[in-house]
Parts: sequence; structure tokens; C-alpha cells
Amino acid sequence: MTNRDMHLKSEIRELTPLDPDFPKRLRNIPRCPRTIYVRGSLPKDDVPSAAIIGARDATPYGLDIARSLGSALAGQGIQIISGMAYGIDAAGQWGAVDAGAETFAVFGCGLDICYPESNFRLYDKLLRLGGGAISEHPLESPPLPSHFASRNRIIAGLADVVLVIEAKERSGTFITVGNALEQGKEVLAVPGRINDRLSRGCNELIRQGAGILTSVDDVLEVLNLKLQGELLLPERKLEKLSRLQKKVYLALAQDVRHMDEIIAATGLSVQRTAEVLVELEMMDYIESPRVGYYRQKLSSGLAK
Repeated sequence: MTNRDMHLKSEIRELTPLDPDFPKRLRNIPRCPRTIYVRGSLPKDDVPSAAIIGARDATPYGLDIARSLGSALAGQGIQIISGMAYGIDAAGQWGAVDAGAETFAVFGCGLDICYPESNFRLYDKLLRLGGGAISEHPLESPPLPSHFASRNRIIAGLADVVLVIEAKERSGTFITVGNALEQGKEVLAVPGRINDRLSRGCNELIRQGAGILTSVDDVLEVLNLKLQGELLLPERKLEKLSRLQKKVYLALAQDVRHMDEIIAATGLSVQRTAEVLVELEMMDYIESPRVGYYRQKLSSGLAK
């Protein structure tokens, strides 16, 4: 065993339901884990928590919403729980990291394995900020599909409310949602357009009775908390914009539009449209995900 392995092993705590530090939220869930391994800290029993989950192959819009929501909720003192998976999960936790807050990841493998590897920087950052990683699997356990299916009940168990940003009609997200409902937890979903593949799962959840998630206030209401400050998702103070800036901004949407479409919608010249787009981008109202394409930017609209 190397010095690094010995050091890592010394950081890991092994807890059972008999230990006083074992999370209270997990004690009474169906199929309570017999053992959990913890690196860093655990979510506080007396502090509200929210799980942010959704599609791995999320859209830029979904990632933006997840990261913004994670940051805004963490800024309100709510603990963010997730699986640190690709896509929505990681984006929500990056949002908490952006806010300098503690966030907690539930692994489907040993805590010595960062899966996916691309989230190593997130894993390191959440530990440095005082958050933690939890798994029911000992060190060196590989990331098997069955592990991820079972870890979803722990994600739901540690959360007071489960937030679904984007999801296909059939996906692992629904396993977590099923666990949450079995545990008596509230589920909120972000609605989307009916022809969007990654909105179908959320729309179906809402049709079946899930709450609609359109703002931070929706989450705080479920948690019986009061809103501190203005934290609505897409709203911006348009009075700060000039007449032409407002015209161009309102011609955009959360999906990308090509510059030719913007010109056609506004009736402005190519040169004037280009100038206004640059101004809006510098003001952080819009972004250009690729050359010639623009969309409204939501991230900084969450917290003013």
C-alpha cells in the first residue's frame, strides 16, 4: 500500500445506523444502507437539503438552469445533494461550489474512484469547501450499473425535496424519483416544450402530480422557508437596456438563434445588430455558444 493509499484510507469513515453520526434522514428509509463510507463531512440533519438531478446528456439550457439553481439555493443556506454524474447532477453541484457552499455527492463506487474522471476537479473542490462524498461501497469498488441504481435511494434519502431539471421519458432519474416518492419526499420538475426530448420526462412527472419548478421560490415554499432577495430564474431588469438593446434581447430566446434570424426579427441592419449583440454580451445578458449564434443568458439572472 502506497503512502497516498494509506492517507486516503485514513480520511474515510465507516458508519452504520448504530453510529451517532449516521445521517438521521437515512435511518428510516426503505432499504437503509447497512454501512456508509464517508469522505469529508455529512449533510447536517437540521439544515434543509435539495437533490438536483436530471439528464446526463443535458442541453446547455438545462445545465445553465441546474448550475444557477444550485448556486441560488446554496446561497439561501440549502444543502445540495447529487450524484456527481455527467450533466445536470454535476452542474447543480458546481452551482453550490460557485456559491462557496458545501455540497454532497453520493457515489456508486468506492470513494477512491472519481467517476466520471472528468469530475475530478469538482470532487476536489467540494471536499476543499467542506462538503463530502458518501458511498455504501468500500474502497476499490468499481462503478457498476447496479451500484448507481441502488445509490439513487440514498440521494433521495438525504434530500428534503428532489428537483428534476431535464429527463427522458425512461431514465435513471425516474429511479431516484420513485425512491423519493416511496420515502414521502416532494418532487419538483422544470417544465419544457412538448417536442423537446429531454422535457418529456419532466412534463410526464408534472402530469402525474409533481410540482412545477420555475423559481427558487417554488423550492423554498416546499421547504417552508422565506425568500431572501430576488431569485427568480429567467427574470432580468430590462429597464437597464436601451430601446435597441431591449429589442434585440427580446428577439432572442433560451434556445440559440442565428444572427440572420435576429436581423429578420428586429429589422435592424447587419452592422447595428452586431454592435448591439456585442453590447448585450458584454453586459452578461446574452451568450454566444458558437460563432454566429446567440441566446439569452440565464445564469446571472438567478441572483441579483
